[in-house]
Amino acid sequence: MAEGPAAASARKSRRRGGGAWVLAAIGAVLAAGGWLWLSANFERQLREVSVGASPEARANPFLAAERFLADSGIEARSTTAPELLRDPPPPADMLVVDGLPPLNAARRERLRDWLAAGGRMLVEAVHLDTGDAAPRPEHFLAGFGAQLRRDAQAGGDDEVLASVRLPDSPQPLTVGFAPEWYLADRLGAAAGEVSADGRPRLLEYRVGAGTLYVVSDTLWLGNARIGRHDHALLLALLAADRERVWLLHAVSVPSLAMLLWRAAPAAMVSALLLLMLLLWHLGRRLGPLLPAPDAARRDLLEHLQAAGDFVWRQGRGGLLVAQTRRRLERQWLRRHPALRGLDTTERARRIAAQTGLSPDEVQAALYGPVGDAAGLVRVTAVLQRLVQARAPDAGAGRGHQGRSVEADTDKKRAPDTAPEPQHQPIASRR
Repeated sequence: MAEGPAAASARKSRRRGGGAWVLAAIGAVLAAGGWLWLSANFERQLREVSVGASPEARANPFLAAERFLADSGIEARSTTAPELLRDPPPPADMLVVDGLPPLNAARRERLRDWLAAGGRMLVEAVHLDTGDAAPRPEHFLAGFGAQLRRDAQAGGDDEVLASVRLPDSPQPLTVGFAPEWYLADRLGAAAGEVSADGRPRLLEYRVGAGTLYVVSDTLWLGNARIGRHDHALLLALLAADRERVWLLHAVSVPSLAMLLWRAAPAAMVSALLLLMLLLWHLGRRLGPLLPAPDAARRDLLEHLQAAGDFVWRQGRGGLLVAQTRRRLERQWLRRHPALRGLDTTERARRIAAQTGLSPDEVQAALYGPVGDAAGLVRVTAVLQRLVQARAPDAGAGRGHQGRSVEADTDKKRAPDTAPEPQHQPIASRR
């Protein structure tokens, strides 16, 4: 009996559905087998992976100390503000300073007054005593005699242990200091000290009603070591009666370059690259190369012209006519000895009378300043006329020397009388 189309379609659907169930069962068996194999060969464990200090801890070495004091009921605050050294907090507070920078006289006096009023400060000595010179006055601790020294022979130990006894602690406290650094009390004014390995590591000074603690290092207060020994307990006992503890770190003012690098390193790199590019651009040659200078000998007149231009640009134009003035004056004096005993004004007047020039022109040409370029031209022209007026007398012989001045004097006494030929002025015998 033949089945219809509907029955055939139903049979095919049943076959497809049975195959899907088979595939699902096989997948479940494989998954269960894989889980059993992983469970038998691997063990699940929890492990701690160190990722280093947090950004806040890297920026603040006193972060752990601050949180410990806060958990102990002591108000504490970490800061980098150097204003606390200029305007200290109330005397009931405590300052913990990680390296005290140089201070001016006003700040040193204000800080000392704060200590005398009852303040308490624990500070690290950072200025090394080399023994070559006296302590610098801007170092605050130098006024108390505390000096930092270095032991170059210190071993490779991580720390040296010191025993600290406090009135509030029935048991001595153990503190680990850096073995390389130690202190010296130069003035012997310390009221107490804590030593490790035979050398002072902590000095106590009484300043009025306050106390100053100087330590060789503050590593024991840092995040890495505050949990060792009795470091945290010592800090808490020192600050137990204080209203607030200020933990100052990085109080030294960095350079401007360091501040710019910290604030905008990308901008600094860009500016450096831009500067290098600018220097390279300025070093490039513009235009063609200049030809090599001609090695041929130049005209002597060009050299003299260049030398004269240089002297004039240097403001020493008087040198250009000084030699001519001296030579011309010597010639006039040699030919007319009567001019030797006269002053420059009278001498210029006598020469002017014989040359047809005005006395002012002769005075300016022989003895006056040169002035500007126009003055140099005027002086040169007058000197040229004086040379021309003197030239004919060069071949006239020495018989006429000394007579022209006398003739000029006679001419003034008798202007209407014509002078004799042998007494004519030099200017008229041309």
